[in-house]
Amino acid sequence: MSIFPFQFPPNTSPFVNDIPVWMQFYCANYSTFAANRTRDYIRRSAYLKMSIPYPQQHNTLNSQNYQAGGSLNVRAIEKGILGNLIGEQIAATAELASSFFSGGGVLRFDHFESILSPGARRTHTFNINLVAKTEEEAYCANAIALAFQANVFPVVTNNYLTMRHPPLWLFETLITAPQTDSSINPWIVKTMWDGQPLACVLRTVDINRSPILNTPFMGSNSIPLALNIKLSFIELEPALSVGIDDNTNITSRSERLA
Repeated sequence: MSIFPFQFPPNTSPFVNDIPVWMQFYCANYSTFAANRTRDYIRRSAYLKMSIPYPQQHNTLNSQNYQAGGSLNVRAIEKGILGNLIGEQIAATAELASSFFSGGGVLRFDHFESILSPGARRTHTFNINLVAKTEEEAYCANAIALAFQANVFPVVTNNYLTMRHPPLWLFETLITAPQTDSSINPWIVKTMWDGQPLACVLRTVDINRSPILNTPFMGSNSIPLALNIKLSFIELEPALSVGIDDNTNITSRSERLA
């Protein structure tokens, strides 16, 4: 688990043990390499981890786009047919490569009927309420809001003509597991019922610093007592089902290649 100030409530709070389900967010440097766009890599290399009680809302939009009447015929590719179909094979190979690099996918055994359109990526939205009971909790909530706010943007570089891509994100649920042995990690990762989010980028951060009428402030810095944070993520790659032998798990192209 991450520690103060990117955990709400912090470990020093008397209420921390009353939270049965947490949501942990990981933030890591962006990469174009498949091996660096997997969930395991982001967990290992994250430069920022934030933990909050499971949000008030966590919505996942699962959708797939089809383009009717596609012209691609992969028969020549699958069977290696030459002769009169050599031109068709070349055209099909070019379209297959174009679909791959644009992020789409070709449906096998569905010739001349439909192809998957590029960009059918899942989106995840969160509605988070952080209500502090102490000045320390208010400080933690504000630090988390500022971290989301800062890490939605590209990263500045010394070269004013270029910038680094906004970071990669991963989030997952953590469930408190009571342990009698203090040496055992008291957190277990649950990735089945939460939709198994893949590597994402953060698209929008909407912060309401006065979600309650006449919201009071706390401490010498007058930190807001309550915050409402709305987040929107989009996955980097289209989601893929693992298949009939493991038909409840979701993966991505990078995780298959890595």
